[in-house]
Amino acid sequence: MFFSLLILSGCSSEKTEEVKNTDQKEATKQEMEVKEESQEESQKETVNQNTEEKADEQKNEEVVSSPKETPEKDDKKGKSDTADDGPYLKYRPEAGLKKEFKEGDVVLLTEQVIAADSEYVQIALTLGDSVTTQIFKWTGTEITLVFEDRDLQDHFTSILPSFQPNQNERLAGEGSVWEMINESGEADTPYGKQKNVLVIQKTSEEAAGEKTIFTRYYAPGLGMVKEDFELTGENGYKGESSLSSVE
Repeated sequence: MFFSLLILSGCSSEKTEEVKNTDQKEATKQEMEVKEESQEESQKETVNQNTEEKADEQKNEEVVSSPKETPEKDDKKGKSDTADDGPYLKYRPEAGLKKEFKEGDVVLLTEQVIAADSEYVQIALTLGDSVTTQIFKWTGTEITLVFEDRDLQDHFTSILPSFQPNQNERLAGEGSVWEMINESGEADTPYGKQKNVLVIQKTSEEAAGEKTIFTRYYAPGLGMVKEDFELTGENGYKGESSLSSVE
């Protein structure tokens, strides 16, 4: 009986040990499974966080690389609209300039630049007691007389914002009715010898056997500095008015 109890006790102890070992194994297995699940969740969170950070970085890069218009492009576009590129802009007189023209010792004409903007120049021409307002479209690509009026109430106030064109005589540029004689000529005037002068000419036949020839000279920064006039035929004669002073 004693041995039987020992054996039973031993068997019981062994079974108890086996149960304990089994329980420990299961507990360890559960702990490992819990740890693995925890690691998987942690890895998933890390992957999601990395994915979100990359998406944010891509958005930031798109915002930074998004093209924007710059003042330089706007400036380039402005220059094109006003036709600044061309050979004729340098001959424009500035607003406020006042010039006197003489033939010999006699003052024939006074020219005063009343106003100027990006396209037009308004000039008042005084000949004796008569005053005429002329407006030229004066850009890099053309010089065109677009307005002329002798009957304005005030010839010395700008009308550039409101005038209506009544002329279309192109002096220089494509389709000009004046002939280009020289783009780098010279002109002797009482005011001095002018260089790099633009010279244009127009011929009209008003009667049989008679022609009228006008020749104009334009200097950089001054505009017109000289005009020659010639009438051919039996009663032909020549005249000239040249720049004598600038204010």
